[in-house]
Amino acid sequence: MDDKLVYTKTAKGVAEVAARGGTLSLSARRILIMVDGKRSVAELSPLARPGEIDGLIATLEAQGFIQRMQGAEAAAPRPATRSLDVPTVAGIEVHSLGTEPGEERALLTLDEAKRRAVRALTDRLGPDAEVISMRIEQARTADELRERVKEAERIVGGLLGEAAVADFLRALRAR
Repeated sequence: MDDKLVYTKTAKGVAEVAARGGTLSLSARRILIMVDGKRSVAELSPLARPGEIDGLIATLEAQGFIQRMQGAEAAAPRPATRSLDVPTVAGIEVHSLGTEPGEERALLTLDEAKRRAVRALTDRLGPDAEVISMRIEQARTADELRERVKEAERIVGGLLGEAAVADFLRALRAR
């Protein structure tokens, strides 16, 4: 397995972590918890016994708990998904994204916008982000995603304060 691959939890994986279901071995659960869309397989390998990481990652992926990040799947065809303008989801006008009037807007697919929101929440809240992250990943439309992001803003504000909300929104707008 390529040590540079990066994985992220699927909605099923987030649910498994939140439910503490016990369907996974302790070592597989440990890896699932640490999969965050940033750590590579090489960074996760110290959490497993020597030579065990490839099998754990393969099992988690085969059972639908994790998936490769889009950047790590350059050769794989991407599913067609509806485009979503990030400023609309975060409730922010285009000029606040650093684009000048007349400059082309950057569009994200719904899946990419959800992934960005989950990553921003996880960075700020750690394990406390699991439940709202799962709700974000379950959003099927841009309208649902907008509502879930507003809910996430309220949670971040309640736990960390208004400065953290501003930081969360900046992370959503980041290119």
